Amino acid sequence: MIEAGTVSEISKLSIRFSAAFSVIGVGLLYLYIAVTDASTPVKVLWSAALSLGVAMIFLVVWTMARDVLRTYERETKRKAR
Repeated sequence: MIEAGTVSEISKLSIRFSAAFSVIGVGLLYLYIAVTDASTPVKVLWSAALSLGVAMIFLVVWTMARDVLRTYERETKRKAR
């Protein structure tokens, strides 16, 4: 059986790798937008769309994490009674 500490460490490591690959991926997308042959207004539009997309993803992830934390806190309070 796998220990809880090992699972926690692997989870933290996978979150760090996911964050690193996400930052690298978004950076490469911005680099692609910068070097493409499109006109400047199109580049600005693409960059804005990419930024809004990333912001929406972070908002959704933050909301999900907040809901999980609230549920965990409710369960802890309920078990304490």
